[in-house]
Amino acid sequence: MKSKSKIDWTVPRPNKNPKTKQPYKRGRNWAIVVYPESIPENWKDIIRQEPVAISPLHDKDVNPDGTKKKAHYHLVLNYKGNKSFEQIDQIARSLRAPIPERISSLTGAVRYLTHMDNPEKYQYDSSNIQTFGGFDLENCLALSTGDKRQALRDMLAFISENNILHLKDLADYCMSEDAPAGWFEILTERNTLFIKEYIKSNWQKQRIDNGDNYYSEKRCLQNHQKFPL
Repeated sequence: MKSKSKIDWTVPRPNKNPKTKQPYKRGRNWAIVVYPESIPENWKDIIRQEPVAISPLHDKDVNPDGTKKKAHYHLVLNYKGNKSFEQIDQIARSLRAPIPERISSLTGAVRYLTHMDNPEKYQYDSSNIQTFGGFDLENCLALSTGDKRQALRDMLAFISENNILHLKDLADYCMSEDAPAGWFEILTERNTLFIKEYIKSNWQKQRIDNGDNYYSEKRCLQNHQKFPL
């Protein structure tokens, strides 16, 4: 039986985004995933001075095929100034974690710590999120008024650009992993009626643009019967 090769966590790793194959640029917000069986016993002491939010233990996540995912923690780091991949990778290696990733949406990443915007996933308790280093959790979890207005604009644009004709299609997207942060909350808590009417209007406009003359012809026939020449 072959022995497993050991990883040398002291060796810096190449700066390469697994998705784009391009190097990460410097940024303020980063994410790291750590696994209980790999992390050192004092792992929280290692990152205690970093501005970090730590998720509850994700031990109830499942894969699309229904199999259980390996238990893990999500870490979100938010700095006042930009940090390089190499700086964050040094932290990740000290935790014996996979390579870190840059975060495009801080609010989205923090809300994902408990799957707030993914109701199809297991909902973890946000009171179990831990923070260190002055991380402003409350501010990151909440969508500002400006964020909500912009998100609503983005949702309406999404409806038009993707020719959404049914509320169910939009709701299904809002529940998916691809949806931006806060979309499900905005849809369900305050704007459902308005969005529903917008989708209905989009459907009606499409019928007119496609030259659907059934109803106009019917009205003409009715008028002719009422007011014969």
